[in-house]
Amino acid sequence: MYIEQVKIKGFKKFKDFTIEFKKSINVLIGENEAGKSTILEAIDIALNQKIFNTTNNFEKYFTNDLVNQYKHSPSIETLPQIEIELFFSDENTLNYEYFNGLHSSSSPISKSGIKFSYRFDENYRELLESMYDDSHDGNFIPTEYYIAEWTTFAGRKYINNKSPIKNVLIDNSIRRNNLFDSYSKRIFNNNLKMSDKQNLSYQFRKNIQNFVDENTTQLTINEYNFGIDENKTILENLLDLKSDGVSIQNKGKGKENLIKTEIALEVESDLILLEEPENHLSYVSTRKLIKDIQNMCDGAQLIITTHNPLIVSRLDLRNTIWINEKTYHSLSTIPQETSDYFMKTDNMQLLNFILAQKVILVEGNSEFILLPQLTKNSLTYTLDEKNIEILSGGGITYKHYIELSKVIKNSLLVITDNDGEQETIESIHELNKKYSNIQIKCSDLVSEFTFEVCLFNKNAPTLKNISDIKPGTIAEYRKVPMDKDIAYMLKNKTEAALRISEEEFYKEAIVLPEFIQEGIKWLVQQ
Repeated sequence: MYIEQVKIKGFKKFKDFTIEFKKSINVLIGENEAGKSTILEAIDIALNQKIFNTTNNFEKYFTNDLVNQYKHSPSIETLPQIEIELFFSDENTLNYEYFNGLHSSSSPISKSGIKFSYRFDENYRELLESMYDDSHDGNFIPTEYYIAEWTTFAGRKYINNKSPIKNVLIDNSIRRNNLFDSYSKRIFNNNLKMSDKQNLSYQFRKNIQNFVDENTTQLTINEYNFGIDENKTILENLLDLKSDGVSIQNKGKGKENLIKTEIALEVESDLILLEEPENHLSYVSTRKLIKDIQNMCDGAQLIITTHNPLIVSRLDLRNTIWINEKTYHSLSTIPQETSDYFMKTDNMQLLNFILAQKVILVEGNSEFILLPQLTKNSLTYTLDEKNIEILSGGGITYKHYIELSKVIKNSLLVITDNDGEQETIESIHELNKKYSNIQIKCSDLVSEFTFEVCLFNKNAPTLKNISDIKPGTIAEYRKVPMDKDIAYMLKNKTEAALRISEEEFYKEAIVLPEFIQEGIKWLVQQ
């Protein structure tokens, strides 16, 4: 059994949110505060009865919109509430009658799952009505009169030891005081059979009692006898995970996170929730972690939050779920070829591309170095002011980015070379007719086969004699005769770009070729 769908209402930033998951790997990405961690937390609350099983004040968990609505018009009817529903697959009929029924938002369709609600307890309606009649102004929410309830979709009371899904949550983004205790306990409970746990607990308490019996004399003072506090002899509460004889608490943070994640993958869990598994890990360790995930999570459902493009690409881009503006977008429809390309290339700019609303994709270092400054020179505004991200691709790989843009619906400007081919120019014009959110720009002149030639032709008076820094520059490129200054820029692309971007003589004077200016103007208007 696995989680097919989660519905969240009124919890933190999600006023009304629904997300669907795959049976195997699910990678959640998004900007900071997008709600990725909130989704894992919601699953943990519903499945494991976390947080709301105490009597603390939980006002901070309500969605701000609902809180403001209540404060504007305080009444019992406007009191905010939280509802979380976990919808299970129906592949496993274990405890089917206990979890399957009509008590969900999908009614009248029968579904299997768990429903958590945190709401006003109607038993206090009369009392609260009198409070509103007196002088209650709505500046605070009376959570003292709230009730937290966990029920199955069959309308039965849910207790987490009847959970149909063995699960473990690993949060590598923060460190809590009881992190290791709770983690060790969870691993212990998930990995051992009930009979083994009972036997270990019995043997543990028996040995403690033998110790007391064998040392009665030393443990007696006057009329008092020392005994062992039974609340402190619970085996799970004393467990500590060790690697090579050393507690993971005493290892480096990166090693600690790697060990925790590896152990989580090793246990026989149906569901593994991983919060930022890459935290504190080097590039090499992250690749090892990804390989472990690929090799060891077979059969388990995995839900990961991450900011690491390596994890996104290596775990198959089609398993990615983009959380954006209180909704989500699955990238499962991306073509296999595109997914394979990003998986093989360890593309470190992939997340930037997905999360940016407007992107310029260029072919090489020269364009990447020069575009920010030359945009300011040419169009009076900067790329940053227009929230435009510039990324460097290469050659025909922009076709894979186009396939990605077709799915995520961002605005993409591709600046590419025509490579001296009229056929390339014509094919680009045809491609531009197909998409409203994508434009590909190159020079329409076959002679302007690459960016440096286009740039020189647009700024010839200023760039004349740029080759003087290297006396003896041969006036040819790839055995083709040409102006020596163009030849210098082609043979020393990065050097020339850095000089143009840094030296006062060029920095404020050079402007972009017309076709690039047109492309940026189009992108700004999107």
